[in-house]
Amino acid sequence: MCWNKRQIESCFVDGIGFNRLGILLAAWLNIGRRCVVVLLYLFALLPLVTFVNAQDAGAPCGIVDSIDMPITGLVPGYDDFARFRGRFGGLHTGLDIGFNRWGDPVAAAARGRVTYADVEGWGTEKGVVIIEHIFPDNSRVYSVYGHTEETETIKFPQVGQCVERGDIIAAIGWPSRGLPHLHYELRAFLPDDGGPGYVDNNPLRQGWYHPLDFTQTWRVRLNPAFIDYISFDLPPSLPPVTLDNGEYVIASGSNVAAFAPTGEAAWRITTDSAVTGLAALPENRVVVRTASGQTMGLFNGRFIALWTVTGPDVPFVTIGEAVVFITENGGLDAYDWLGTPLWSVGNNSPSPRVTHFEANTVEIAFGERGQNGVDWRLVDGNGRIQLETRFNTAPAMTHHSDGSWVAVDDGQLQRVAAGQRQLIADVDSSPQQLYALTVDITGNSYVFIGGRQRLVSVSPEGAVRWQVEYPGSFSPFTPLMDTGGGCLLYTLDADGMLHVFNAMDGTLLNQVALYPGGERTGHPTARVLTVDANERVQVSPGFLSMFTLDGRVLGGGASNCVVG
Repeated sequence: MCWNKRQIESCFVDGIGFNRLGILLAAWLNIGRRCVVVLLYLFALLPLVTFVNAQDAGAPCGIVDSIDMPITGLVPGYDDFARFRGRFGGLHTGLDIGFNRWGDPVAAAARGRVTYADVEGWGTEKGVVIIEHIFPDNSRVYSVYGHTEETETIKFPQVGQCVERGDIIAAIGWPSRGLPHLHYELRAFLPDDGGPGYVDNNPLRQGWYHPLDFTQTWRVRLNPAFIDYISFDLPPSLPPVTLDNGEYVIASGSNVAAFAPTGEAAWRITTDSAVTGLAALPENRVVVRTASGQTMGLFNGRFIALWTVTGPDVPFVTIGEAVVFITENGGLDAYDWLGTPLWSVGNNSPSPRVTHFEANTVEIAFGERGQNGVDWRLVDGNGRIQLETRFNTAPAMTHHSDGSWVAVDDGQLQRVAAGQRQLIADVDSSPQQLYALTVDITGNSYVFIGGRQRLVSVSPEGAVRWQVEYPGSFSPFTPLMDTGGGCLLYTLDADGMLHVFNAMDGTLLNQVALYPGGERTGHPTARVLTVDANERVQVSPGFLSMFTLDGRVLGGGASNCVVG
């Protein structure tokens, strides 16, 4: 995004400078200023490309191998990136941090080359320092440190100077229109201009990065276990889904968007209200439902079908080609993706309170809170009820690869299969806790007990294999849990921490921190954690970025165990 001569130079030449011969030629021809700029860049295009590539190849100040925030002591959960402020008439392009810390040192976020340093860069709003960073993928990113000052002991660096991560480059200043603080940006352009600070539209689509998400994403990308990632330009409010062609589809408020694996938006639509359900079907089909009940079948971003489904405002499930919704009276209605009714399961509950709604490849598990517990049903893909039973509490539940279900109810681990419930083991002597669980390929269960912050593993025969203290902090959102080949156990907390345990003895092997969004922007319910038999881990903390990691690297030698 270039607005004037100086910024056009920044965008096209990245600080190399105008070609003087081109300027003289344009002046000699006596043409207008805009024509000067156009002629200059047409004349200098090929040499500039050569110079930029040469600079990338040389990276005179080195390639980034670590990255940090410019100050310590960040306020947990604070995140004002892209926040609209009427006082400034736009969306914030950075983060405001370090309030009331006038004179505190500001450090370079990563190694790089200083491209701008001016103690009066923003006039009465104080100084600006900009550093260019070259990352291992050859991308060029500029970190911007605004509202900064010099002190007796802290001086701005010189333009062209190389700095390392942690080098002190400025002090937090006191701008004329606010409290002392640091304005911190990361962006892909404007190497020698403080920039506007606020823009009219989503800054993620205009060359800015979310500083906290970008920093944590690159920390993950520099991890030896990193395989791939994708970043979105909207925070998902539901777990993203993946299409057969590799595109990711997200829902964010009333927006639905598809992104290519490289991160570019493939298509976008806006619905009539907040999206409450999102699912992918084979052959790149998508089904979406909104809070108003509007339901649509999409293909390549085009509306193929549109119908209305009334009922509780909870996500729907899919089983085979059936898209299944809970009805207003607590029953189930199934449709195909074009809205054609397939089957129904009746019920007589005037205001159903759903506690669980999940499908595996063969059955749907549906729990509804009643007067004396939770009424629970298993329904197959043709709408036939396979089991009706009652639990004392709202059980945590998961499904086994053999098609059976495992639940924790009031501290009891139970198996549900062939229309029967079977007690496996008592795992908690103080029931009425928050539970989460998963089951590995051999039938070993792993139970998280929230109130006690414990992890327990139980064999298929009911013997406790091990129990350990859980390392995460307490949260009303229980961790997501999964196992791959059976040697490693993975959990993902609401605060974005991914834990990797040895599934044989519960030893904590590794932790990877992911940025989950601030209190305003993060969505713990949008988290994703799936692991395949080859230990490929797909994980998202419920914010802008999703990662694929190699669990074998994360788990070290423990991933070589023999399962059985």
